[in-house]
Amino acid sequence: MDSKILPYLYDASNIIGTSNEVFQPKTIEEAKQFVKNNKSICIRGGGTGLAGGAVPNNEPILDLSKLNHISTFDEKRKTIIVEAGVILDELEEFLEQYKLEFPIRPSSHSVCTIGGMIATDAVGGRAGIYGRTSKWVRWIEVINSKGILERKGATELSDFAGMEGITGVIVNACLNLTQQKKRTATLLSFNSVEEAYENVKKYRKDSNVSMIELINPFVSEGIRLNGKYNVIVEYENTEGELTNHRYEELMKKRDNIYPFLAGQEYSKIEDPKITNDKIILLLKWLDSHKIPYFGHISVGIIHPCFKPTDEKLISDMMKSIKKISGQISGEHGIGITKKEYVDPQDKIIIKNIKKRIDPTNKFNNGKIIDLE
Repeated sequence: MDSKILPYLYDASNIIGTSNEVFQPKTIEEAKQFVKNNKSICIRGGGTGLAGGAVPNNEPILDLSKLNHISTFDEKRKTIIVEAGVILDELEEFLEQYKLEFPIRPSSHSVCTIGGMIATDAVGGRAGIYGRTSKWVRWIEVINSKGILERKGATELSDFAGMEGITGVIVNACLNLTQQKKRTATLLSFNSVEEAYENVKKYRKDSNVSMIELINPFVSEGIRLNGKYNVIVEYENTEGELTNHRYEELMKKRDNIYPFLAGQEYSKIEDPKITNDKIILLLKWLDSHKIPYFGHISVGIIHPCFKPTDEKLISDMMKSIKKISGQISGEHGIGITKKEYVDPQDKIIIKNIKKRIDPTNKFNNGKIIDLE
């Protein structure tokens, strides 16, 4: 195997695929030509996906990382046009001088790309106030299965945002921006998950709160907080107790949660979403099985982390989630790791969209659903 191809055969899920070719277009025209010339393509952004969405299935890989230009910035209208390979942190660095920001911020902000964020409709910790990535997208430019570039506005965005690349290659996007905020945070500690959740409900009502993160005792101790149920409450103003470097320190600890857990062999991370009070049933189930977790409790997204040998536990959890009317994926996407748990009605909807937009099944074959 060519050692140059090896890094492109897997994403953050660590599932290994197969491919004999990687193409890195430097222009959209090159990307269009590549799409025209190939019958099947695996699309790759930053390779940060946790569900195997960028894992090739014996097909050439279209790596969009070199399409990383910021082309048009309108400070007055607070919009910016970027290519799909622009990394979120690099975009934020550019916007810093204008005191503007793109407010969706996943934990992988230092490496994730804008194209990947749109393809998975990423959320991140501030979803309670800012929603999903698609909420901040004015339009996208997509290469269709014939290699033709098309512009898609807000009414057509749902055919691509959250579809994980199975309907086309997103190469350009016009994003809405917002004024940069001076954020602060408060760290709260509780002895029980019930007590923590009751307090979370109170903070959800505060319009100045942008993030509420729950961290269970095992994870809390691992990132050098106290060994309790910790809740991070982030404010869009100066109400929080932690400011400046103390606030940044806490956010770095939060970003280090998954690397810590992966280092403890809890490398399989899930992302169920339960938007009602039944979420407490899931949290207690996870505690009873000694499964470490953290997550965006403000919007009901929890990240339980498992060891690679815990397939039975994952399956049992998915069954429990369906019983309480939860979603199997709140932000990471389905990819190839969660296909077996997709609701049958959702499969029908996704298949219909796929067949309408990509009738030859050119893009990301085998992701989210199987067409056979």
